[in-house]
Amino acid sequence: MKKIFTLITMAIMTISANAKEEIAVSGFTPWDNCTIDGSTINMGEGWKGGSIHIGKDMTQYDYVWIKFTNATGTPNFGVTYDEWQKKESWGDVFVSTTAPMSGTGIVGIKLDKKTVMVKGNAETNGTGIGDVYAQHVQQLTIQGGSGVASVTVEGIWFGTTEEYAADGGDVVVRPSAGGSATIFDTETVFDGWGVSPTIGKDKFEIAEAGDVIYCSVKDITAEYNPLFKYQDYSDFTELMAAGVFNKDDNHFETTIDAAALTYLQSNGLRFQGVGFTLTKVELKVPATAGIKNIKANTNKTNLLYNLAGQQVDENYKGVVIKNGKKQLNK
Repeated sequence: MKKIFTLITMAIMTISANAKEEIAVSGFTPWDNCTIDGSTINMGEGWKGGSIHIGKDMTQYDYVWIKFTNATGTPNFGVTYDEWQKKESWGDVFVSTTAPMSGTGIVGIKLDKKTVMVKGNAETNGTGIGDVYAQHVQQLTIQGGSGVASVTVEGIWFGTTEEYAADGGDVVVRPSAGGSATIFDTETVFDGWGVSPTIGKDKFEIAEAGDVIYCSVKDITAEYNPLFKYQDYSDFTELMAAGVFNKDDNHFETTIDAAALTYLQSNGLRFQGVGFTLTKVELKVPATAGIKNIKANTNKTNLLYNLAGQQVDENYKGVVIKNGKKQLNK
């Protein structure tokens, strides 16, 4: 009996955990001058396309992504948040992939879970409602550019950052304590002060204060002198002053403090130097990161499951499991 209960508990944990959600392509509704043949969408000239209605809270997920083949005419994939919450323009409620679809690949969009609404609908008389966009995902769109476009959709999913990365998405996942993540891997020769590569702010979304930006180098010369800079060309010693800056013949590094973290996540990083070749940039997480007092999870829910681990409602008759305990519903 104990073994059966353990299996049931594991099943409930699996059901409760986040799992990516697939969106059926069959839900695609073509607009005018657009047709769909199976999973292939054919778009006419003039930003034609179509949409898939979602209409629900998606804050449990981090990304929505699409796998595709046979993309021609560089169509775009987009997310529309509920129109009744827009401020003044479509720019407030719509975002599309920065890299249009071409050939075969995968593109994703990070869901906006930070932006707070500042205007409501008529029922709220324009009063701020305090929601974030991802609570009101309205629809997914696929549309071509000014010319004819076509794409075959292999699948569309909502999921976590880790799930998107596992599917092949171009996103950095925060490593565990003591680990590292590569955020720049283009070998770059710093033979003059005009060389100044940048690392986008998206690479720092996983960063926390106390993390280390670790740059591996080779082929150093007598002029070896690396400098971190902010991407907007502001004071180029500020990042080094913010934490500990170290360098040797194989690397240079700096520790991120809270102020630098805010800037990096808003603007990204630009850095310069002379007399070396950069081979890789990593974000390293200290071995002591994330060590906190652990408290038992005392959250309770009203969810009910049968002995097969399937969720049921309150009308179900028989033995059910609620908050990890069995009870008999009559």
